Amino acid sequence: MKKALIATALISAIGMSAAFAGHDGGFGDCGGKGGHGGFGGLGGRGGEKMAEVMTDKLQLDDAQKAQLDTIQQEQKIKMEALRTQMQAQMQALRTENETKIVAILTPEQATTFKQMQDERQKRQQERLDDMKKRLDSGNL
Repeated sequence: MKKALIATALISAIGMSAAFAGHDGGFGDCGGKGGHGGFGGLGGRGGEKMAEVMTDKLQLDDAQKAQLDTIQQEQKIKMEALRTQMQAQMQALRTENETKIVAILTPEQATTFKQMQDERQKRQQERLDDMKKRLDSGNL
């Protein structure tokens, strides 16, 4: 029973770590989450696309285009600051969670847990590197 509980806790922790362990929400200059056709609120390609659509559909004049650009730049700065703050908070939560998990493990289990984390991080980095290569080559 105790081993099953520990195994369940480990699996949950790894799953949560994988869900929260993130990169910065985008790759290169793909416009954050909007880089794949969405509007992307961070002012990358998505923000540019939104400006194009608004300019075209609303027939904005030059003054309105300039104001829209200013609004989008201000939004981008605010969103980046929030993202940085959220990443720091999430990292603190992950660290706290991992500390609690390691505290309930035997030394052997803690070593295995660390190895599992290292392997997961390596796979994540490989996926990130692969995605960056695909973006750079235009094969996405």
